Amino acid sequence: MKVKLISLLAILILFSLNKGICEENVFNLGEIVVTATKTEHILADVPAEVSVITEEEIKRRNIKTVQDALKYITGIKINKNCGSWGDKGKVEIFGLDSKHVLILVDGQRILGGHAAGVDLQQIPVEAVERIEIVKGPSSALYGSDAIGGVINIITKSAPEKPSFSISISSGSRGTQIYELSGGFKKGKFGSFLSYTYRTSEGIEEELDKYWENIFQGSLEYEFNPHLKFKLKPYYSYHKMKHEGRTQERTGINSILEWLPDELSKLKFRNSFFNYKHWTDDKSSNWHHNSYETEIDYTRFIREIHTLTGGYHYHKEDVDDKGKNYKADQYLHSFFIQDEMDFSPFIFVLGTRIDNHDRWGTEVNPKASFLYKISKNLKLRASIGRAFRGPTLVKLYADNWRMGPYIVHANPDLKPEKSIGYQFGAEYIFSEKLLCKLSYFRNELEDLISYRIVRMGPPPWDLYWENVKEAMTQGIEFSLTSKIMENLTGKFGYTFLDTEDKSTGKELTYRPEHKINIEFDWIIPKIGINLNLEGEYIGKRYDSDYKRLGGYTIFNLSLSKGIGKHTSIFAGIDNISGRKDIPDEYDIDGTVFLFGIKGKF
Repeated sequence: MKVKLISLLAILILFSLNKGICEENVFNLGEIVVTATKTEHILADVPAEVSVITEEEIKRRNIKTVQDALKYITGIKINKNCGSWGDKGKVEIFGLDSKHVLILVDGQRILGGHAAGVDLQQIPVEAVERIEIVKGPSSALYGSDAIGGVINIITKSAPEKPSFSISISSGSRGTQIYELSGGFKKGKFGSFLSYTYRTSEGIEEELDKYWENIFQGSLEYEFNPHLKFKLKPYYSYHKMKHEGRTQERTGINSILEWLPDELSKLKFRNSFFNYKHWTDDKSSNWHHNSYETEIDYTRFIREIHTLTGGYHYHKEDVDDKGKNYKADQYLHSFFIQDEMDFSPFIFVLGTRIDNHDRWGTEVNPKASFLYKISKNLKLRASIGRAFRGPTLVKLYADNWRMGPYIVHANPDLKPEKSIGYQFGAEYIFSEKLLCKLSYFRNELEDLISYRIVRMGPPPWDLYWENVKEAMTQGIEFSLTSKIMENLTGKFGYTFLDTEDKSTGKELTYRPEHKINIEFDWIIPKIGINLNLEGEYIGKRYDSDYKRLGGYTIFNLSLSKGIGKHTSIFAGIDNISGRKDIPDEYDIDGTVFLFGIKGKF
């Protein structure tokens, strides 16, 4: 199957070199992005390694979850579990697992649970305007957790014209999805609201069956052209059949933007997020709150410098009645960044100081560089330091039972630290084929691991410690092409080399090779859009260092417009019916989904 994917790559290149004109939006290079520098830039001029998934791509591929939108991005791997906690997808970047990837929604941190990482299914795609992925260390702007990178999911704002859409989907495993969304602007006020209901029996009904309600909104008021306010509420309720597990999330994100003059911008953001989960018997009853306040100020100086500075306050508290402990922590942070435009050279220098009430002060600088050699050729490089602070569970949760272990807190844990490097080139051939090649490396130290003391029969004692060191490095290669007038192709390859330096072995579940390929074909005469996606995951090691074989998955989706306001769509995931992949519980035979959507 890997040979077939390579053959498709050859076809893509050959067709791309034929005569034709490539539209700029095939490459998304004109997209406005904000996450990499906290300032607006077109994608082509950002020194960092950034990928963008647009609303148009989400619609064209009939994507129903954020993790499905991300899984075909070069350098990213989505891990899925059995869903016993409702976690249907967590993301790795450059071989760094989900706890080292910071997930934001409109700049707001999103909470997971006891386990590190964030369940991406909790974010409704109907509310997504675009997804920005910044690869590599980003603690210079975003602080803790941004070792592998940052994923910022930017939700929709009020539309200029009133709009309303409804979508109904049904498919394998008893899956049903109902989506409603709409918005309007009237005078100075605007709003956009979305609602999603989703249910599925999963692979094993007793373990996986769930239903959930998700609400996402945006309320906006423009006092004048220089002063705007947005309020973005969020609520989700997720119920599992297994043990009556329930997850509830509530969030509110308020943003005030002021433009005092043509050269300055002041942004004030205040947010709250609450995560709860419990079982029917109350053996688990977890409450986790997050409070954030951030002030950013940006100033343009003499058309060369763009200075950005700010203050960030973050407080967390947990109350686990099931394990009988409470804890809290707070963090004060200051950051500054200078973007220097000496065209064709662009330099970005920044640093952030984080002061924690328990583990002290961390300083995390970063430098990025872009050299536009010509219109079609660009070079990028960056180096940065990043960190991840220990969680409240590891710092304060003492004497609680986890399987055969009694887990002990360690209030002396230090943050995990890393230094990351990236070097890359980007070239456009004849304005028809975009080629990108990059090298990355991450050196990690003080990784938090555990030590088990076995004295007699269980329960045994488990202690958290800063002991592990690790390394990830690799190469990314990607192609994007307008093969023919209505046919677009994409190819991505990632080579990954990892090492657990305490054992000398590879990190588990990290594939050495990953290939993804996509073809998107629009057939105007009959109004059909066809999308074919393929993914190859190479050999990797499980937790017992048993070598797992590689596998290939193909997915097919299509949509057809019916009249002015209606479209139908269908999708087939895992066309070949692959199953029994040890580390991919959700891949268990072919899955179908079909539905209808109306937009007015």
